[in-house]
Amino acid sequence: MKKTIPFIILLCLCYSAIFAQVSKSTKKQLAKAKSIANWEKDYKEEYSNCAYYSKYTAKQRLAKYPFSKAAKVLAVSYKYRGFGQEPEDKQDNSPRKGLYVNNGVLDTTTLIEIKQLSKKQINELTSLIFNTDYKKRDATHLVSFGKCFEPRNAFIFLSANDQVLDYIEICFTCNQNQSSSNKIDIGVLCTQKYQMFSNYFKNIGVVYGTLGRDYDEEDIKVE
Repeated sequence: MKKTIPFIILLCLCYSAIFAQVSKSTKKQLAKAKSIANWEKDYKEEYSNCAYYSKYTAKQRLAKYPFSKAAKVLAVSYKYRGFGQEPEDKQDNSPRKGLYVNNGVLDTTTLIEIKQLSKKQINELTSLIFNTDYKKRDATHLVSFGKCFEPRNAFIFLSANDQVLDYIEICFTCNQNQSSSNKIDIGVLCTQKYQMFSNYFKNIGVVYGTLGRDYDEEDIKVE
């Protein structure tokens, strides 16, 4: 009888450990299910819509990087060069595509449209970046974008001697943006944000890349 006692105790401990693990796992699953249920209950699509807020004055917006350092701001368009294509040592004579900045110097030969922004247009741009936010800022929001990154438009920030300080490339086919320094982006990605930027480009006269059509065939045309 004495020899069976340790086995019984060990067996009880094993069952207790298994029960504890199952109980812990069940609690996690219940907590996760509750969290999802609460999210679905609280989430409303319209909360992610864009809304304007007078969060920063024009002076405060211009004090933010890179506007604080830039003497000029350009809006440009160009053909997508393709992933991994056109190395710097390309030798053939076909037109180059893409955005190129070499040692701070912008290569304008690849650009289709170039527009230097006026003070009014810069003010509108900073407002679009810094003062456009979610309709309901303290709610849950969803952001959708494609896997590709095929930019055909950009904002380029130049110094007084035309050196490139930074630039933001924007892809309207997949709703993504990226800056050369990762210090600046297009702001809160509320639902209509990319459409608002597309309209901004078109309103200032930069059309290529913004119309929401398939540009792939046009990008590979040899001119």
